[in-house]
Amino acid sequence: MPATLSPEELRALMGAVQDGKFNADAPRGPRGPVTTYDLTSQDRIIRGQMPTLDAINEQIASQLAIGLTGRTRLPLRVTSATATLLKFADLTPLLAPPASVCVLGLGAAYGFGLVLLEPGLAEALLAAALGDRRSRGPDLPPGGRQEFTAVEQMVLKRLLTILSEAVAASWASVIPLQPEVLRFELDPRMASIAPPSDLGIVSGFEISEGIEGRLQLVIPYAAVEPAKQRLSSPRRLSQRSDDRVAEMLARELEQVRVQVRGMLGRTCINFSKLLDLGVGDVLLLDTDESKPLPILVQGRRKMTGSPTVSGGAMAMLVDREIAAGCPPTAAPMRAAPTRS
Repeated sequence: MPATLSPEELRALMGAVQDGKFNADAPRGPRGPVTTYDLTSQDRIIRGQMPTLDAINEQIASQLAIGLTGRTRLPLRVTSATATLLKFADLTPLLAPPASVCVLGLGAAYGFGLVLLEPGLAEALLAAALGDRRSRGPDLPPGGRQEFTAVEQMVLKRLLTILSEAVAASWASVIPLQPEVLRFELDPRMASIAPPSDLGIVSGFEISEGIEGRLQLVIPYAAVEPAKQRLSSPRRLSQRSDDRVAEMLARELEQVRVQVRGMLGRTCINFSKLLDLGVGDVLLLDTDESKPLPILVQGRRKMTGSPTVSGGAMAMLVDREIAAGCPPTAAPMRAAPTRS
C-alpha cells in the first residue's frame, strides 16, 4: 500500500511549517485542489442516524393519532418519518404561505420550535373539530391561505396542544421539554426562531385515512445537542409499562413456595465414628443455646431467631432480619434431630 504522503509532499509540508506560510499558487498534484476550511464556523457536521430520536417520534405519532381521533371523531392514522437536519435558511420556503406556521415555546432553557402544517391541513383539522365528519384531503380555500379568525385560532391551538403534550411525554426520558403553543404566523420573517446558519431537527408526521396531510415539527438542534449521545445510541425507549402487569407479577410472586429452615447447629465427626453411631447416641452441636440461631430461606441466611414451642410443636421465633446480600450458608446437617 503506498504511503499517505510522498517524500516530496512531506518535504513541502515541513518546509511550509517551518516558513509559516503556504504557497497557494504552487502547482497542485493529483490529489486535487486545496479546500479552505474555517474552524470557527458555526456549522455543525452531524453524521449517522439517531435511533432514539426515531423511537421518540414513533411515540409522538401514536399519541397524536389517539388525541386527534378523539377530538375530530375521525379514524385518523399518524405515522412518523425519519428525522432530518436542515439549516433554518433552507426552511424559509416551507414557512411561506399558504402553509400554516405555529410557534412553540419549548421551555425556559430550550428556546422555541415550529409546527408546519402543509397547505390545507389546518383547514381540514378545523372543519373536523367543528363538526364536519367527512373525510377530506388538504384542499385549499379559494384565494389561497387566509388568516385564521380568533375562534379558529383557539380551536387549532387546542388541537396542536395534543401535539405539544405528546412531545413533552415522549421526550421526558431524554430532555424535559415543556412545549407550549404560542402563536400563528403568516409572515415567514416573524417565524424566524434561530439564525439562518443554525440547524434544526425536522420530524415529519403523515396524517392519513380520515384526513390527509403532513405535519412537520422543527426543534433547534442546539436545544437537544446536550443529549446527542443518547439520541445516537441504540433504542432504549419503550412504551410505559402497565401497572396491571406489575400487580399481576407481584401476586404471582406472593404465591411462590419457598423453603424456610431454622438451623439448631452443626457438628463434624469422622466417618469411622459415623459408622459406629447407634440408637441413643448423642451428637454435640457447635451452637450456644443463648445465641440467636440462623434462619435459612432457600438455603440462604436471611434472618435470626430462637427456638420455642407453638401449638405443641417446635418452632422458631424470628428476632431480626439480616440485610440482603449475606453469603449463603450451607444447609444444616441432618445428623442432629432438628425441626423448623
